[in-house]
Formats: sequence, C-alpha cells, structure tokens
Amino acid sequence: MLKQNFADQLKAQSEIWREQTKDYQERLEQAGEQARAEYKKTMEQMEATSEEARKLAEKVRNANEAAWKDMVTANQKAFAELQRGWAEAVSRFQ
Repeated sequence: MLKQNFADQLKAQSEIWREQTKDYQERLEQAGEQARAEYKKTMEQMEATSEEARKLAEKVRNANEAAWKDMVTANQKAFAELQRGWAEAVSRFQ
C-alpha cells in the first residue's frame, strides 16, 4: 500500500470517527444518569481512538520513503487495533 493512500485512509477514518463521536455525544446528553457514566467512559475511549488515528496519519505523512517501508506492517497492525477498539466502543451503544 502506498504511503499516501494509507495516510488518506487513516485521515478519512478519523473523520468518520469524529462524526460518530459527535452523534454519540448528543445521545449522551439525552441519556439517564446511569447510562451517562457508561456513555462518558465510552466517549473517552472513542475520542482517544480518533486522536490516535489522527496522530498515526500524521506520522505516516511525515515519514520518508525508507522509514515508511520499515513502518508499513507496524502501522497496518496499529490501524487494525484502532479499528477493533472503535468497534468495541461502538458496540456498547447498541
């Protein structure tokens, strides 16, 4: 996968997550007290995941070609882990 494509994919995913975070924030504001604590915890996890994706995208964009070749596998694994964490957080809202 080309460096720019991977960076673009990370950026696009972080934007999607940011929008989902806004949606769940609205739900949080409408939730009862007990649910509010769970939503808040999940929101924090979602925001952290979105920020990690943004940072990873920035790292990828700034990597030179030699460094990128060394980073490819690790970055793909990190992104997959971020996606799993996001799915886990979103499943709490279902």
